[in-house]
Parts: sequence; structure tokens; C-alpha cells
Amino acid sequence: MSLIRIATRNSPLALWQANFVKQELQNAHADLQVEIVGMTTRGDQLLDRSLANAGGKALFLKELEVSLLNNETDIAVHSMKDVPVELPEGLEIPVVCERADPRDAFVSNDYQNLYALPQGARVGTSSLRRVAQLRNAFPKLEFAELRGNVNTRLAKLDAGEYDAIILAAAGLIRLELEDRIKQYITPELCLPAVGQGIVGIECRSDDEQTRALLQPLHNRESELFLAAEREMNKSLEGGCQVPIAGFAEVIKGKIRMRGMVAALDGSKTLTSNMVSPTLTAGSAAQLGKQVAKDLLQQGARKILQSIERAPLQVPMVDRPVVVLTRQSRYLGNTASILQTLEYQAVPVQTMQVKPRINDVVSDLFANLDRYTDIVFVSRNAVEIGMSILQQSGSKIPPAVRVMTVGPETAKQLYKYEIDALFPAVGTGAEALLAVKQLADLSDRKIVIVRGTKGLEWPAEEMRKRGAQVDHVDVYTHRMPDDAQDRMQDMLEAHKRIEGVFLHSAESAENFMQLVSEHLERFADATLVAGSQRIADTAIAAGWTHRVRIAKTPSNKDMMIAFGGSHDNPAAGADS
Repeated sequence: MSLIRIATRNSPLALWQANFVKQELQNAHADLQVEIVGMTTRGDQLLDRSLANAGGKALFLKELEVSLLNNETDIAVHSMKDVPVELPEGLEIPVVCERADPRDAFVSNDYQNLYALPQGARVGTSSLRRVAQLRNAFPKLEFAELRGNVNTRLAKLDAGEYDAIILAAAGLIRLELEDRIKQYITPELCLPAVGQGIVGIECRSDDEQTRALLQPLHNRESELFLAAEREMNKSLEGGCQVPIAGFAEVIKGKIRMRGMVAALDGSKTLTSNMVSPTLTAGSAAQLGKQVAKDLLQQGARKILQSIERAPLQVPMVDRPVVVLTRQSRYLGNTASILQTLEYQAVPVQTMQVKPRINDVVSDLFANLDRYTDIVFVSRNAVEIGMSILQQSGSKIPPAVRVMTVGPETAKQLYKYEIDALFPAVGTGAEALLAVKQLADLSDRKIVIVRGTKGLEWPAEEMRKRGAQVDHVDVYTHRMPDDAQDRMQDMLEAHKRIEGVFLHSAESAENFMQLVSEHLERFADATLVAGSQRIADTAIAAGWTHRVRIAKTPSNKDMMIAFGGSHDNPAAGADS
């Protein structure tokens, strides 16, 4: 059975897109296993500033693309209007799905359309493209920055922060929120963004197997549209956060391409409208170049160079922050749950895992039948260990007993259709060694799959009980390169820090290293530790504020621990 891991943001719309691709893949390949790996990106984190100032929509892609390049996932699913023209080396988008409604949508609780808005009405949008075009048509409206996922934006409208908001129609339709749309804005009034309504699938350029599995999802017309629109954007040297629009369509067997560049204040709008008679990707790309050339001849370069990318200021509520240090792909829906509880989840990953594959590791996995038991100490051990097995074409022999140190790791194995023994109470090596079946290990041959910083005492205890024990270190840990910058961004952007989640001792060590000079900023924070060992590690490194210990390091138990009574501010562990 083949496995494809889909990297996606954790927003409702991104998850819809990932699940759509998952279903389409499974419809095309009955024996294909598809896993969705949700992540919280830096773009999701920086909700207190304009995208134009923060770095553009590429902020929503970086973590997904890093997971692809690190072989942690196999494909990433994107809304193509958010994807920069230039992709990282080693990645490509070989497949795009059928285009949904490309138009923008007007949403309001009090007004039927844009024409009904009174002078000075506040309209929320995060798109400079929309602002430039709509200011030209409606100069007496006030446009203000609007950030967050679709549901968050609708909630801000419902709370009275805006008189109306502008969203992509495709997103509302996909989330079954079409009833919120009061007006579909025609391309003649507001030309759509390049790639709007099209879902694209990104993968590694050298992954031929995945490319082949994706091909049934490819839509030829969307390929033509993107070839024209993205080539125009590339020729204009435009990004996602400048007032450029491009829209291609097939009309009577020809490709029609419209392009637009506008001044941000709406005072000047340049447009171009051309047709290519042949339906090929090459002619579509050439059409995009011609439209860009026409716009440049009209003066587009001068407009684009003069744009000051200043944020559209809107007062924002600074919700209390919970710092999530876990790898994004393991956070699940933690961020969205915290949001419903009126917290802002800020991911600052403090540990990065790198596979460690050599001849010794490969040889051991090729000869697992030498052992009676195999122990996986973490989800990372499962992911990397099972990947080594799959790449070698091997499987865990049926006679080998599989064990894990906790239910989360066992759940990860279950995705590979492997049932594992794990402790019913507690988690970690101590809990596993307390399991009745492990009291006597005479004549057992055990291999422990772990990272390079794995504990030595569990193997020693197993040997005392009569077992022969080997260990195989399949990954290394290190601090992520951008961890210091992310922590600094968080400290600068937010005043109220009320929680920190630590899921491993290594994460605790790295976290304390990052905040050693800023511990006073965490005086009101509750540190939620996934075990006593994790809590002890943080305390030994200098944490003197409130600590709570979760039943297990699972996202669910960490949330339960965080939601407990906060009436004991002294350092130490609350059970």
C-alpha cells in the first residue's frame, strides 16, 4: 500500500482543500493511504500586522515547503493565488485542479451590495488588489486591513468591526457559507487575483512516484489559465501583495487574458485585454507576457515602483498568547481550540528532527527478524523508522512484538496498520517498563528505535530483566534555525503570555535557552509539561513560574492540564 502525506495549514479552508485532494486521490487509487499533516505557519502567527509589511503570502507556505524538502511530507496543497511565482529549488507544482468560482464576494449583514454602502462605510480586506480597484470605483468608502481565516473574518464582521468585507467566493462556497454572499463582484468591477479559485499541488521535483499518483487530478484548462496569469505576474515582477490582477478564461476556443495594475489610492488603473487563438500552455504563457508588456508600455513599472507598502491600520485586540513549541505537523487542531477559548496560539518550534540513515541503520531494519521485540520511543521514531522500512521494501515481521512508550506513538503506528503494546497508565519509559508483560524479559532480543539523545537507563533495566538489547538512533535533534527570530517576534508583538506547551525534554531545554534573558515576560504564564521529566528539565534550567503536568504529552491532555485551576502561582508540579 502506498502512502502520501499532505502538508497543509490548519485553517478550515486549507483543511477543506487538503481533504478534497485526499478524497480525489483515494477515488483515483483505491489502495492508496493518504495522511493529512496540519501545520501552523508564520503567516498564521503574525495576525497583528499587514501581510504587505510582514513579508507577503509566502509566509503561509514556508513551513509546508520545508516539510517537503525534509521528506516529512510528500505533497503540499495550496490556493494558487497565494503561491509566489518562484518556487524553492527542488519543488514544483505539476498538478492543478479544476478552477472554482474565481470572483470576489461582497459580504455584509446590513447592505445588499457595494452600491448600497453609505459614504465612509468601513470595508475589510487584506488585498491591495481589491483596495486599488474598488477605491477607483467607490472613492468615498473606507478600506481597512482584515486578517485571519474565513470564519475569523466573518466573526469580525458580525462583531460590528466592519460594515462589509470582501472575500474570495470560492472559499465561502467550499466552506458551505455561500448564503453569506450578498453580491458576486464581476471581473469588470474587480478583476480577480492571479490563480484565484485554483487548488495546486506541490511536490518534490525528483519524486516521480508521487507525480504519477497525482496526474488523475490535473485539469488542463486550469493549467492554461495559470500559464497565462502567472507569466504575466512574473513579467511584471509582481508578488501577492501588490495591486496586480490577472484573469484568463477560454471563450469560443480561444484564451482571453485580462490584466490590471493600479495605484493603491485608486487614482490610476491600467488594463489590458488580449486573446490567444491556440489552446496550449506555451501560447497561454506567451499571451501572459504580451499582456504584461502592454501594461508596462502604459506605465505599470512607474506605478509599481512608487507603491509604499504601508499597512491599512485597524485596531486589533491583543488576545493572551499560548506558545506552542511542538512540531507543526503534530499540533493537530490545538491552535483552533485555543482560538475558540479566546487565546492566540503562537507556534515557536523549539526542536527540529533530521533523519539519520546510514549503513548500520539500514542493515538493522533489513534484519528485524533477529529480534523478538521492537520499541518505538516517539512519533518521530515511528515516522522515520517506518519510512526506512518502506523504502527498503521490508516490513516488521509478524512474530516481532511491537511496543511504544505511550498511546500517541501507538496511534502513529496504527496508521501503518500495526497494533502496538503500550502502557495503559502513564507514558514514557517508566510507564512502559511497569507493564506486566515486561516484568520478565528472559531470552528476549529487543531493539529500541530512538533519537541520538535517547535515554540509556531503559536499556540497562531491560538487560537486568534478562533481555539482550540494541538501540538504533534514526534521528538527531537540533534547534530550528529560525527559532530565535520567531521567539523575538513573539515577544515584540504580544504583551500577554499566559501559556507554554512543552512536549519533550529536548524542547524544554531549547525553550529555556531561547527565553533565558526574558523569563520575566512569562511571569503570568502556565508552563504545561507533558511529563514530570519535562517539567524538571525546565525547572532545572531556571523556570520559576507556574507549572502543570499533563497526564500524557498528547494535545488533548495538554489542553486539559492548561484548562485546570490557575490559583497556585508557585513553581512546581500540579497533578
